[in-house]
Amino acid sequence: MNPNNQGPPPLGRIPPPIPPSIPQNHGPSGPNLHNPALDLRTIEELCQPTMNGRGGPIAPVNIQATDFGLKNHMIQQVQNSCQFYGLPSDDANKHLDKFLTITQNMKQNGVINDALRLYLFPYSLTHHATTWFDCLLNNSIHTFEEMVSKFLSKYLPPSMVTKLRNDISNFRQLPDESLFET
Repeated sequence: MNPNNQGPPPLGRIPPPIPPSIPQNHGPSGPNLHNPALDLRTIEELCQPTMNGRGGPIAPVNIQATDFGLKNHMIQQVQNSCQFYGLPSDDANKHLDKFLTITQNMKQNGVINDALRLYLFPYSLTHHATTWFDCLLNNSIHTFEEMVSKFLSKYLPPSMVTKLRNDISNFRQLPDESLFET
């Protein structure tokens, strides 16, 4: 029994002893953000679906159109024309060139090209590249230029650029090789 004659505490809610110097900012409204050890939510409450931490890496963009939504034909065109897998043999620059070529004629009233490309770009990714995209911090990308920068830093890092530059500058054709063989 509880000393205040309120009955036993509910199962799963037996609080740990709390030193008086720590504020008790917890309860049904959410976790104690200052001290997660003081989070007194039940397992049932912890398992409830929430929107916290959802939304993906693309931050909301201010769009003037009142009825903006990606059209299915735009998504399908991107998915059917250029897919980037994230494999070592994939060419990130070639993928970007193809993506820009495909999206240059896609227009929607009140939507700037940058926003349209930003929202379409994830549909051009698949397999390993989708996993990479999903691991980016929520709301960390605000422009298509930021997306391109993160994409290229992952799939065309400076070490790869240096290697390619060295391969080109160290190119040698042996005396008994044709140019085709080289």
